[in-house]
Amino acid sequence: MSAERYAVYLTSATSTQASGYVYNIVIWDGTSSWSPPSGSAAVADPDSNYPIGSTYTAS
Repeated sequence: MSAERYAVYLTSATSTQASGYVYNIVIWDGTSSWSPPSGSAAVADPDSNYPIGSTYTAS
């Protein structure tokens, strides 16, 4: 499996950022040992629709 781009976003608002705020981009194969930090989630973003500073709305 090849590595893909993932946008890492906040799952809950903080005192400075809204829920959904994209704060990091990682290149990950989707299977190796990695997980987003607590309070965050990752979404595959192969088309670069969610740059850092954008907002991702989870469905």
